[in-house]
Amino acid sequence: MTFRRTALLVTLLLGGCARDLADGQTQVGSLRTGAGLLRWLPDQGGPRALEPSTREALTDSLLRGEREVAFALRSGQREGLRDLFTEAALEDARAVVASGAAPHSWGHRVTLRFYAPDGATVSLTDQFWYVIPDPEGGAALRAARRTQDVVAQLDDGNWRAHHWRVLRDEPMPRPDPPGPAPLTRGVRLGPPDLDWTGRNADHWQRDLRAVRDLGLDTLILPLDLRPGAPESSRTALALTEAGRAAGAQRTGLLLEVQVDSLSPRALRALHGALGAGERPSALVGVLLRPEDRPDAAAVTLWRQTLQARFGPLPLGTAQVEPAADFTAGSAVTFRENRWPLGLLHAPRRAWQLRAFVRGHPQGSVQVGQLYGTGGFLTPDGSFTPLARALTRPQSPGPLAFVWGWTLDLWPLLACAALLGAWWAQQRLQGRRVRAPRGARPRRDGRRRPPRS
Repeated sequence: MTFRRTALLVTLLLGGCARDLADGQTQVGSLRTGAGLLRWLPDQGGPRALEPSTREALTDSLLRGEREVAFALRSGQREGLRDLFTEAALEDARAVVASGAAPHSWGHRVTLRFYAPDGATVSLTDQFWYVIPDPEGGAALRAARRTQDVVAQLDDGNWRAHHWRVLRDEPMPRPDPPGPAPLTRGVRLGPPDLDWTGRNADHWQRDLRAVRDLGLDTLILPLDLRPGAPESSRTALALTEAGRAAGAQRTGLLLEVQVDSLSPRALRALHGALGAGERPSALVGVLLRPEDRPDAAAVTLWRQTLQARFGPLPLGTAQVEPAADFTAGSAVTFRENRWPLGLLHAPRRAWQLRAFVRGHPQGSVQVGQLYGTGGFLTPDGSFTPLARALTRPQSPGPLAFVWGWTLDLWPLLACAALLGAWWAQQRLQGRRVRAPRGARPRRDGRRRPPRS
């Protein structure tokens, strides 16, 4: 297959019904809303205004055709391509399926150029990023940015591509050398399964103010992009709201992403979570937690796509990987000391936490989570006693220190008290010396020695 056919097939982004496969998942919700992958720019067309329902249908079609190609590649079922593409487009779709490498795109910015009075023909300009992955490894056969004109018609209730013209196809620039790691004094929003996409502006303002009041500067947001994880079309919008609040509080956001692997599907899902527009405000980095050790070529490709869209945006991995900008170990994490009995009550934990923060005045640290077990905020957003102890300007007195150890060591102290009581009782009984056998008591109460 020639490069021309491969490049043209990246434009096959128009379609109707697609199968629901893991390779087609975006993890960011309905394609009709753009799924964080597509954004409409101001319309330039006429003579008819584009209705909201038609815009949603076009959005769905612009994104769904790519998923149909991926389905045909995995399943070998190509019948659905006839419902999506016609004439030369259908030939190119079949050629891409035969090649074994389907394109993955994101960051679509679409401009309407013409909408016919009969409501059945549109002309669009679509600018987007894409990769054609190498089926043999984590690298890409091609990674580029494309600008194209598309003419689509409404046939039998489906929008089909009848003509397109590639205006520009520029390879992605190579990424900068890895590093440096972002300096963050962070706290997690909550457990890894916390869904933060439904939080409103007031919630974000309250949470980011708490981060600042705790003497920290970064809020860590968990995001699960593994197949089967709950999808949400609000991820990109919630990240934008969080970015506004973080900018107002002079704090940053670190996205901690769980993925099954550094696959093209996961890469597309990450870009969908980041949105189709500009770089989310106050985002200081992305930390990946794949289930398997990542490949260096895949890490480089992910860094390349992020830097091409957003400029220098640090990308980290959970495991040590020289191709990444940083690792999870770049930040010193607070570890609770439950020695010797496995107990840790609030007073002693506050002592440990204050000592940890003061012992690391510079460099990256992570000190726990805002919500959840052992968190700094109650469900209604109020400070917990631990948070109040951490923000208190003066250190607790020695009585608080002694009281904290007493709470954690009370089982040991109780056992010691019982042991001491038993030992004292034994000593007392040992003093009662029994008289020798045969001794008779005298009238004055003294015992007479036995007769010889």
